[in-house]
Amino acid sequence: MLPWRRSKFVLVENERKCKGKSLGPGLGYASLLASFLRSCPDLLPECPLERLGSVFGGRRQKVELNKEDPTYTVRYLGNAVTLHAKGEGCTEEAVGKIWAKSEAGAGGAKMKLTLGPHGIRMAPGEKGARRPGHAYLLHRITYCAADRRHPKVFAWVYRHQVKNKAVVLRCHAVLVPKAATARAMALLLFQTSASAFNEFKRLKRQNDGRHVQQQLLGEAIVPLVPLRRLLNAKCPYRPPAERARCAPRLSSILEEEEEEAMGTGCGTRAEGLGERAAVLRLAREMRGCSLRGPRPPLC
Repeated sequence: MLPWRRSKFVLVENERKCKGKSLGPGLGYASLLASFLRSCPDLLPECPLERLGSVFGGRRQKVELNKEDPTYTVRYLGNAVTLHAKGEGCTEEAVGKIWAKSEAGAGGAKMKLTLGPHGIRMAPGEKGARRPGHAYLLHRITYCAADRRHPKVFAWVYRHQVKNKAVVLRCHAVLVPKAATARAMALLLFQTSASAFNEFKRLKRQNDGRHVQQQLLGEAIVPLVPLRRLLNAKCPYRPPAERARCAPRLSSILEEEEEEAMGTGCGTRAEGLGERAAVLRLAREMRGCSLRGPRPPLC
């Protein structure tokens, strides 16, 4: 080995064997800091010395900002008509009928049930299944609970809208693996519905107050609502009118088109009256005429 390379290795090895730096014999930075903190305990009254290392050493932490909606694997048992919209025990009779029809839960279809701010969404549990998914809006769910007789059954009452705006109450039931899961689903849906309804009432009061101010002071004085507030203030409790099935689709009509339509209609009416008068005049003239020629003179 070359001498200069050997000297480098020797220097590195000597550096490894060297002791840590110290301010004096038997005095280091750690001992100096510890003695300083012991002499001045008022500097860190709530932070013990054991946690001092965590102050200087940073650790990465994961924070979940937007939680995903919980999804459960269930078996959809079916639905039955009920006369009770809400109240304790209002689903027991309907759940009994559904349980008997499904042969004690053996005939249910495997589905993926998701509870979110918009309500309940169900999708086929198996890939490639032809069974369609269903969505139950939150403002149409009147009651939900875990059944007493069948603890693993989660049921909810939904207001279905049929023809001519008629409403039919139906109780839907699903079978979950554990009874605790059914109770947790009922509690989560109740809390979601309550918070969404409170947010809906708050936005309603805010819009009503703004409308009153516009009527009293005028639209020019009241400032416009910021676009960010309009985007963030969408309440999932009740969907907008354009998304509802029962809402008629309205199209905007411009005033110019209306004026042109009115002008075209007046011109067409005048032309029709003129043609009618010309036809009547021609009919009168034809009455006075004769298809036969003049009579020959008598001899």
